[in-house]
Amino acid sequence: MIYKLEIHILVCLFIASCGSAKFVPTTDICSLEKHWNDSLYQVKINDKRINKHWYLKDDAIDITNQLADINKCMAN
Repeated sequence: MIYKLEIHILVCLFIASCGSAKFVPTTDICSLEKHWNDSLYQVKINDKRINKHWYLKDDAIDITNQLADINKCMAN
């Protein structure tokens, strides 16, 4: 009986310790690059493209805000 109680206490302590991780905000920066000829923008994180697509300005801003919400980067 004592062993079962000790095992349950250890399991509870293990589960509680896993759930108490500290939140660390990212230091990566989101930025937009304007197309040289059109009114289109590319989304970048630390000056690296996230993909090859070009977006309208409002859409690109929405994407950077979504990335900031999930802690992928900090929006300007």
